[in-house]
Amino acid sequence: MVIDLPKEFGALVAKYKLDFLAKGVLDNRNNVWSLGTDTKVISTIFELFARPLVHEIAAKYGYTVQESSSQTIYPDFTLMKTKSAKDKIAIDVKTTYRRSGPAGIGFTLGSYTSFLRNNTKNIEFTYDEYVEHWVLGFVYTRNATAFEVRPLKEQAKINLPYTNVEWFAQEKYRIAGESPGSGNTTNIASIRSNSIAEFVSGNGPFAPHGEAVFKEYWANYGKVKDSREFRNVEEFLAWKKSLLRNQK
Repeated sequence: MVIDLPKEFGALVAKYKLDFLAKGVLDNRNNVWSLGTDTKVISTIFELFARPLVHEIAAKYGYTVQESSSQTIYPDFTLMKTKSAKDKIAIDVKTTYRRSGPAGIGFTLGSYTSFLRNNTKNIEFTYDEYVEHWVLGFVYTRNATAFEVRPLKEQAKINLPYTNVEWFAQEKYRIAGESPGSGNTTNIASIRSNSIAEFVSGNGPFAPHGEAVFKEYWANYGKVKDSREFRNVEEFLAWKKSLLRNQK
């Protein structure tokens, strides 16, 4: 671990007494427009909160920060000594709202058909230039009643569009699941839980095996359900062992 991101980020959260709550957008007539509950809008708010903290952490360790050149390009932040460095650090901001049930918290962690298979696809620098991949995750509760416009002087009366924010910083492979997200998506699903503690501890199915197994698993995961050679880590390890036997 080059930077202890949970420790460093947590220290800055405490320093600035952040609760990551925002009520709305202030226009040039001093009216506050509620953010509403659109997930893309709220995700952007968390990225805005995280941005100066990431820059401050990077500066402390002598890194510069390259921000993503597009919403479709991974990661949100690249920490590096130089552009040619081979020890870059990726930090990606992920957000989700709580749902009911025992698996109410879950994220998608990017496509398994992009840079995990093609070293340059949909990534700011080549994948092999990164030595660490971190997820900075935020979980919140939505408030569906927060739709209003009020003058700034009445800000105390404005309903929060989301509440009960919790955050974690964890290496991606440690919170990755063994299956894609729902539907026909090629996004990697995270582990799921009703508690953020599972993400803080990072004891997902790939944690005991390391990042190399995570990458190889998803680089070989079948795009089509019927063509998949494995569906979990145990089956993957058996599949890989059989390949090695057949090569002898």
